[in-house]
Order: sequence, then C-alpha cells, then structure tokens
Amino acid sequence: MAFSVDESGNITLIQGDSGTVLVSGLNTDKNYAVYFAIQDKNRKPVINEMVINSNKSPEVVFELSGELTDLLEVKGDETVRVYYYGIKVCDTDDFLEDTLIVADGKIGSVNTITVYPKKVEGI
Repeated sequence: MAFSVDESGNITLIQGDSGTVLVSGLNTDKNYAVYFAIQDKNRKPVINEMVINSNKSPEVVFELSGELTDLLEVKGDETVRVYYYGIKVCDTDDFLEDTLIVADGKIGSVNTITVYPKKVEGI
C-alpha cells in the first residue's frame, strides 16, 4: 500500500494515491466538529479544510482521495516533498477549540505528510 500512517502520526504517500486518517479518542458527550488541514512549508494552505461532525462517536475518519492528494505536488527535480497537517476539535455549543497533539507529539511538534512523486497516472 502506498499510503501509510506511522505510530507517530506521520503520513507517507505517493502523490495521487488515496487513503484514510483515523482520529480516535474523542469524547462522546457532544457532537464535535473535527477539522483537518494541510499546509506547505510556508504554512500556506494546500487544500480547503475538511470537516466532519463526530455525532457523539469516539472517532472520525478523513478520506483523502486521489484527487485531493494529487494537489500535494512533488516538483520535477525533487525526489520527495514534505507537507504538514493539523487536526482541530471544536465544541460549537461552548465555543471551545482544541488543536490535537497527534500520537506522542508535544505542543510545537509537527505532523508531516511525506509525498513521493507519481509512478503511474491510473484512472
């Protein structure tokens, strides 16, 4: 499989391949809005933020389509390009927002998406 998430929450993929990102451990007391965003090295957003309502579930799954990961460009002279992602949980009833610290990260640590160039176009 050419899309993986390691134990530290870092994602590795081939540009244009699809996969999923599981966010678990959510409190089931409320319906949270969970956001997922990808930025380049200059903190410029690469995609529109994705949002999923938890519906009081302890987890949500973000589907990253091939069309979406195709936006994660690897330039012709590069063998790999690194992007960054973040996840935020919002309680709209109490107007609270919390950026999640993924896996064993700490405040200020980054969550990476390492992208390798396409090998074949496909569909």
